[in-house]
Amino acid sequence: MANEEFSRALKFLRLKFKLSQETIAKIVGIIQSDYSAFERLKRKLTLDDANKISTSVWGVSYSKFVEFSKNDIDIKNLPLPTQTAIERNTASKLRSTENLLANELDRLISEGYLNKPTTAKNLLAKMDKSVAKRKSTEITNLLNKPPRNQMIVALFKNSSPKIFVHKDSVSEYEKISKNDLLKIANDLVKELD
Repeated sequence: MANEEFSRALKFLRLKFKLSQETIAKIVGIIQSDYSAFERLKRKLTLDDANKISTSVWGVSYSKFVEFSKNDIDIKNLPLPTQTAIERNTASKLRSTENLLANELDRLISEGYLNKPTTAKNLLAKMDKSVAKRKSTEITNLLNKPPRNQMIVALFKNSSPKIFVHKDSVSEYEKISKNDLLKIANDLVKELD
């Protein structure tokens, strides 16, 4: 029988990608109440059924699924029905202006701008003029939510302004004082202008 940890991992990924139980059940080819009962541990699945769910929805076998659920997941590597459901769900829930801000933030992350310490205000200054009237707090909110909070770390978490850096660069900056980090962040903005 599939175990409790597996069920928790299924629920975690479903919620992470904002998918409904009904959507997951349709991809698997079962009814929603059966999927719900399994996720709530009210019904046990055989290993074959658990493998069918993890493989058809997430593209990973049952034996590797729990570890897979703990990693960063590239949506492009998921089975096509899951990709389509995530894209459709995301498109229907994001306002176009919020999407533009998120896209600009993702662009800066992919260009390596967060490999050095920076603030939300500095990030906003580097974005396309179409988002110039947005607030830096919106960027902070985006950085504090999945999937970005799995890549970007806030140094000095309880301070203002927050200083963000990519998780791969944290060790370079974690022993530097907040004032020195702010100077680095502000100098970087001037340097890139």
